[in-house]
Amino acid sequence: MPNQAEIHARERADRALRGGRPAEALGQYWQLLGSVRADRTHYEGWLEGAVAAYLALGRTREAGYGLLALRRYAEAQRHFPPAERPMEWALAASRLGHHGDAARLLSEHGHPALAAIELEAAGASAAARLEWERVLRDPRLAGRPYETVLAHFNLAEALLRIGDRTAAGRQFSTAQRLLEQVADEFETRGELERAFDCYSVLLRLGKDTGSFENVSEGYLNAIRIVAAAEDRYRVVQYHDDFVSYAMEKGEWHAAAMAARQAADYSVRAGLPYDRHYLMRAIEAWTRAARENLTAGGPVDLTANAFHAAIDAATALGDVAVCGRFYAELAELPLADKRRTRYRALAERYATVQSEPRPPAVAFPEYLRRPDNYQDIWRQDLVEWELGGDATAVLVRLVVERPPTEYSRLALRALLLCNAPTFAWDSPSALAELAVALGRVCYYDTLSPLERLYDHASPEVRAAVMRGVGEVCVRRSFDLVRRGLADGAPRVVTEALGALRRLKFPDGLDPLVRIFRESADERVRITALETIADIATPAAALVLIEAVRQETGAVRATAEARLGRLSGEEAAGLIRQARDAEVGERREALDRALRALR
Repeated sequence: MPNQAEIHARERADRALRGGRPAEALGQYWQLLGSVRADRTHYEGWLEGAVAAYLALGRTREAGYGLLALRRYAEAQRHFPPAERPMEWALAASRLGHHGDAARLLSEHGHPALAAIELEAAGASAAARLEWERVLRDPRLAGRPYETVLAHFNLAEALLRIGDRTAAGRQFSTAQRLLEQVADEFETRGELERAFDCYSVLLRLGKDTGSFENVSEGYLNAIRIVAAAEDRYRVVQYHDDFVSYAMEKGEWHAAAMAARQAADYSVRAGLPYDRHYLMRAIEAWTRAARENLTAGGPVDLTANAFHAAIDAATALGDVAVCGRFYAELAELPLADKRRTRYRALAERYATVQSEPRPPAVAFPEYLRRPDNYQDIWRQDLVEWELGGDATAVLVRLVVERPPTEYSRLALRALLLCNAPTFAWDSPSALAELAVALGRVCYYDTLSPLERLYDHASPEVRAAVMRGVGEVCVRRSFDLVRRGLADGAPRVVTEALGALRRLKFPDGLDPLVRIFRESADERVRITALETIADIATPAAALVLIEAVRQETGAVRATAEARLGRLSGEEAAGLIRQARDAEVGERREALDRALRALR
C-alpha cells in the first residue's frame, strides 16, 4: 500500500494533469515512479499518469516506453516511427505476434541476429538461415573469436532445422573446434565465466549432434568451474542432469561414475544427497554389467562393473545387495579360484544382518535453477550486435523481463536517457546514466557500462565504477580491474568502493586473483576485506594463507578478519594451519582462533 506522502503526491499529480499543467504532473509522477517496490496496481496507476503527462507534453517516445512497460504494445508501437526507432517498433510487433514484420525491419536496420530469432519464432527457418549467414559475414566479427563461434553454432542449428544435415555438420564441426580453443584461452586468462559459457554451448552442440562425448565434456567442465565457485546446489543439479542424460542414452559407465562423483561431492559439501546417488551408481553399474554380459562382451568388463557396484553398495551399507552381486560374479566364466572366493563371499554376506539405514534423499525440484541452461549462444550474439547501446539494451529489458523492481529501474534509466534534456555529450548526464544502469543489477547492463567507461571524462568513468559495483556477476570484476588501473584518482577510489560491494560467493575466484596480482596495498586490503565478507570455508583459507604469507597491514587485516568469522569449520581450518606453524605466524593464528566467535 502507498504511504501518505505517496497518496498526496498522486492527488497533486492528478490535479495538475486535469488542470492542464502536465509538466508539474510529470514531476510528481516521476518522484512516485522512484518507489520501484510498490505493488503492481499502484505503480501501474502512477505509470499511466506519467504516460498521459508525456503525451500532453508531446514527448511521445517516452510515452511509448511507458506503454511498453504497461504491456500495451499496439498503443506503444504507434509512438515509434519504424524508420526512426526500429528496435522499439520491432519489439512491439514481436510481442503482438507479428514476427515476420519485426524481422524485416530489424534486418533492414543492421540487426541480422535479432531478425533471425524473430524469423525462427515465426517458423520461417529457411529465411532465418539466411540471416545467420549474414551474421557470419559481418565484418564486425573480425577479431571476435567467441562471437564467431556462436555465429557458426546458430547457423548450424538453423541448417539442422531445415534438414540440411551435411551443411549443419560442417558448421557444428567448425564450432566445436573453435569452442575448445576459445574455452582454453578464457581459462588461461582467468575468465572462467566465459569459459563456462563455451562449455554450455558445447553441451548443447553435443545434444544437437548426438555426440555423447561432447555432452560429457560440456557437463564435466561446467561442473568443474561451478564447483570452484562453491555453488553447491548448482554443482549437484548439473551432476543430477548428467546422470539422467547418460542413463537415458544407455551410457551406463558414464552415468555410474557421475553418480558416484555426485555422492562424494554431497559428502564433502555437507549435503544429504549421497545415499541417493550411491543408489543411482549401483543401478548404473548393474545395468552396465548385465548388458555387457548379454551382448557377449569381455567378461572382465562385467566383473569390473559388478565390483564397482559392490563398492557403492558397501558405502551405502547395503550388505544384502553386496551378497547378490557376489553371487552373480560367481556365475561368470572366470577362473575357478575367483569363482570359489565369490561364492564364499556371497554366502557370508547372506548371513549378515542388515542394519537400519537412513532414507535416501533426492535432489529436490525446488532447488533447481531454471537459468542453468540459457540460450547464451543467442543472448551473447545479441549483446554483440547491440554494441552497448544503452537505449536498445534497456528497452529490451523493459519488454522482455518480468515486471519486478529491476525492470522498473530499467524503465527509469530508459526514460532518463531519452528525456529531451538528456545530452549524450554531457559528462554529468552520462554519469547519472551510469549509476542508473548499475541500479538495474542485470547482467545485460554491463555492456553499456563498459562502453561508457571508454569516455574521456573521469567523472563518467568514476560513475561507471559506482554502477558496476551493484552488478553482482563475475564479469563485473573485469571492469573493476580497469578502474583500479585508471590514471584518475577519483576513478580508482570508486573502483575500490565497487570492489568492496561485490561480495558474493561466485565472485571469490576473481577477488583472489585481484588480491594476488595487485601490487597496490589498498587494492589488496580491499579485496581481502571483501573475501572475508563472503565467509565461506574457501574464503577462510585465503585469509589463513594471507596470515601465513603476507606482512604488514595486509597480514593484520587478514588476522583481524579471521577472528571475526564464526563456526567450527573455520576454527578447524585455523587450528590445522596453526599446528603447522611456529613463531610469529603461529601466534597470529592463535590470536585469530581466540577471537573467533
